[in-house]
Amino acid sequence: MPLSEYERKMLDELEAQLADEDPTFADTLKPEQTSESVSRQFSIRHLVLGLLVLVAGIAVLVAGVALEQVIIGVLGVVVMFGGAWYITEGIVERPVDPASAASKPSPKPKSGRGFMARQAEEWEKRRRERG
Repeated sequence: MPLSEYERKMLDELEAQLADEDPTFADTLKPEQTSESVSRQFSIRHLVLGLLVLVAGIAVLVAGVALEQVIIGVLGVVVMFGGAWYITEGIVERPVDPASAASKPSPKPKSGRGFMARQAEEWEKRRRERG
């Protein structure tokens, strides 16, 4: 839902006020300008196998604690980190073409009106009641 003219004006004033009061903080809040978007996708195989290795590492760690063997506990921690590493290796980043992303139709709400539309109507109703 786009901002109204009044809301845009208030946001601009707040941004200007923040930039005047603390310019370094205002610079840290500005979004980085990127020329292309990136889509991250998980490999199901990496996720499942990594989780299995992670659970096995927890089992080895518990066994090491139960047997009071430090070496087995450390081995369990190493196996857990290996499983977590394997999961992160399955993340693939792919560039997204902005033209194709914009041409995709947005999903329609299942009910007659969407949640945001109902909230906007409630907001307008309250504004009319106050003023």
